[in-house]
Amino acid sequence: MTRCPVCNARYRGKDQCHRCGMKIAPLLEIKTRAQTHFKQAIKAFCIENYDQMYLHARRANSLYQTQESIQILACAALMLKRFDEAIKIWRQFLNCQPFCSR
Repeated sequence: MTRCPVCNARYRGKDQCHRCGMKIAPLLEIKTRAQTHFKQAIKAFCIENYDQMYLHARRANSLYQTQESIQILACAALMLKRFDEAIKIWRQFLNCQPFCSR
């Protein structure tokens, strides 16, 4: 996170925004949880546990949507032969590219 989501002030690494006072720590915690689920999805892929991959990829994407979280969710859907869902997710990725966090 580089800016406060409320007032757009530069993020200075504190638990609260220096300008508007918004508590930023809960948002950072959500991002950390999403990153943890993303890593677990990758680990599940490596051991070919695609159900767990899908579960963690879906959770990561719902917590904090990034281009990578959409990609791994689409991949998990493909591995489970959920082709319609994979196409829908991939279209979401194509529409999200200019807007998603990187």
